[in-house]
Amino acid sequence: LLLLLLLPIATAKVDNTPDDKTTTAKSSSLFTRYDRNAYDIAAGNHFNSTIANDEKLTYGNLDKDAIIKRRQRKTNNDNSSQQDDNDDSNNKCTTYLAPSSIPNSGLGMYTTIPYAKSDTFLLPEIGIMLQDKDAHYPQGSNKLLAQYPWGPGILTGGHREVTTGAVMVPGLGMLANSHLGLFNFRHSDTWRMQIDEDGTDSLSLEGLQSSTTLKDVGRGSSSYHSRVLFHADKNIQRGEELFVNYGDEWFTARESWIGVIPSAKNYEEADRLIAELFSEDDGGHDVVDPQAYEVLLQDAAEKDKRLRAAFPDNVEDLPVAKDIGTARFSARSSIQSVEWIEENGVCIDNLVSGASTIAQAGRGAFATRTINKGAVITTTPLITLEREQLQLWEEVDGTDVGVQNKIKKEDKVLEMVGHQLLLNYCYGHVNSSLLLFPYSPTVNFINHGSKEEANAEIVWSSYPYHKGEWLNLSLKEMKELQKTGLMFDIVATKDIGLGEEVLLYYGKDWEDSWNEHIEDWTTAEHEQDGMMQKNVTDTLGVHLNQRSNSDSIILTVEEQKIQPYPPYLETVCRFKP
Repeated sequence: LLLLLLLPIATAKVDNTPDDKTTTAKSSSLFTRYDRNAYDIAAGNHFNSTIANDEKLTYGNLDKDAIIKRRQRKTNNDNSSQQDDNDDSNNKCTTYLAPSSIPNSGLGMYTTIPYAKSDTFLLPEIGIMLQDKDAHYPQGSNKLLAQYPWGPGILTGGHREVTTGAVMVPGLGMLANSHLGLFNFRHSDTWRMQIDEDGTDSLSLEGLQSSTTLKDVGRGSSSYHSRVLFHADKNIQRGEELFVNYGDEWFTARESWIGVIPSAKNYEEADRLIAELFSEDDGGHDVVDPQAYEVLLQDAAEKDKRLRAAFPDNVEDLPVAKDIGTARFSARSSIQSVEWIEENGVCIDNLVSGASTIAQAGRGAFATRTINKGAVITTTPLITLEREQLQLWEEVDGTDVGVQNKIKKEDKVLEMVGHQLLLNYCYGHVNSSLLLFPYSPTVNFINHGSKEEANAEIVWSSYPYHKGEWLNLSLKEMKELQKTGLMFDIVATKDIGLGEEVLLYYGKDWEDSWNEHIEDWTTAEHEQDGMMQKNVTDTLGVHLNQRSNSDSIILTVEEQKIQPYPPYLETVCRFKP
């Protein structure tokens, strides 16, 4: 099967996109859609087969009945047939941020509802590409930022967008910790559908000859990977900490400063060896010879230091480790009571993504339950970074290094040509080089609203784990910390109803910059009318989403000599037996 994959032209490189002079740099969506069906496809409003038909989203506001029914199916006590569609009094929080069970790992994610194997996590996320970040940041890689990205092909298929890159996925992709013996959520392959259905130059208005996305003022300002999903890898208990699998290499590469971490196979082998070590005494009790256990530990250390790390240090702990397994023994507090989670955690599932009510805004964040004025909507940890870490550079001719936006690296002259797309999801002050990137579930879907429309605001968190004392540090001291500690609370400034879109006022600087961008964009479009680079529909004369005609857009080698594909298209051969 020969596929045409559209490569982003303007991602993070729209010259006048308000990214370097904004109070909050988030911008508009890739899409302009006035056709209802086309918009729904572009916005990703199509659930996979694991989600029932009554959960489909409505255009604009989320369907309240769908939210209630979905959560009721995940609880054992609610009676959906007797629940009033507009009454969400029993709509309790299902996902919390609380202290992790893994030592020195800070905060983690916990569930207060059970998941069956293959169940979809309730909160779809966004994937934000980092383009060749090590090459573009001449001063070197940021250690803190380097802890969170996934490989681009794992969660978003982004390996076809950049030479070498990475992808940031908030929520489970960043907030959940990893335990190789206990991971219970795995990323889904649902993103594979999005290559054709996410709306990037693949849809056009009915009755028109060409797509409107090239003329979209928001083009390139936000990620189109807006439906990154995770599925339960096993049955998950109520009260269990949620873990994802970072992979063995993530831990072995960081062994010098996080220590020796056992693999899943190490825990399995440790369980087998411990079981063989036990024998029954005359009274039928399980006993272990301390000397025999010491020999076992020595043998394990000589064989594999990661295997040795899977064993308890004390022989007295062996009965418990035998009963629950060495993996669970290493994180015994990874299953907590709901009461402990509610007392020690903060709710982070008050928001879910859906098609925004705002024109050109793509997807937005909607309330999953009624939120009263003054209540905390969600709490989010923050990654701190500097603007220069997100700059994009291009090799150019010449030696005029003194010119603004040009530097010399080794024997090359580099010119700054834009910023990483991640900048559009960061918060900061217009006069500060410090940026803050939030990574709790759904927070990066919150769109801008005017002062009159906005119903939420950002404040420093009141959660005890927010390190408020860091606000007194210098920028140099913040850079040296190389860990997270600052946190935001997003607080309701009005009563917010279930299913209502949550909006933040990004600030006057952002509004002014966005309006200037619109004006500049319109002027440039007028000056270059008919000269703009054509997209797939313009070049090939058909719609990519017309699957029945897909063969007609595949050109032979000879045809490509006469009518070559545009430079942002890549052809891929995928064999399906």
